[in-house]
Amino acid sequence: MEQAVSQVIRRMPFLWLAIGDEAGPDSMRGKIERKFDEMLSNFNKPPLGPPSPQWLGHRCDRDPVKASGLWDQNHVDENYEPAFLDRLEQLVTPMGKA
Repeated sequence: MEQAVSQVIRRMPFLWLAIGDEAGPDSMRGKIERKFDEMLSNFNKPPLGPPSPQWLGHRCDRDPVKASGLWDQNHVDENYEPAFLDRLEQLVTPMGKA
């Protein structure tokens, strides 16, 4: 299953952000991952966009993965804070000016 997921992820476009801190749960990297999980999760709320019928998570044995529509089950049951997008915009905007 993990190999199949990795094959799908390799085909996705990526945006690289310049984050100048060490990785960890309290780092900016950790906060970005957490906020995206919160924002994109369908866990116990109307889906923003349900996964496709072919999504590999439908075959996962972890209920938070199936219910959230995300492969990462961390933070999927937490509330999203819209102010996160303002902070993300501050990180992305300088990249477009380079």
